[in-house]
Amino acid sequence: MTREDEIGKLEKQFMINRDSKHEKFKTEFLNEYFESLNISTNDPDWNVLILQAMTFKEFQDCKAPLDMLDDEDYALKYKYYLETTFSNMVDWFLKEKLGINSRPLLHMHQIIGR
Repeated sequence: MTREDEIGKLEKQFMINRDSKHEKFKTEFLNEYFESLNISTNDPDWNVLILQAMTFKEFQDCKAPLDMLDDEDYALKYKYYLETTFSNMVDWFLKEKLGINSRPLLHMHQIIGR
């Protein structure tokens, strides 16, 4: 075996070992992540139910969703539901407080540019 063949074999073995270490890390990380979600098919997620049930009739009703943003982990976990709640809140504000009913209302992702 020539020196070049030996180096090529060592490099190939290094890449195989590196990939296997990377795959092991990725698998362990994903397993830990999904286990940390504590998802159960039997128990309802009360946070989702609360966010879906929120209605806006006065300014004080807007305080709860704003306070939820203080907890970054909570905001990330329930991002979709919070976006829907904020969209409903903005719709309520524009229609009820500003009387804007004549134009289509923007969704939250349009407002924040996502």
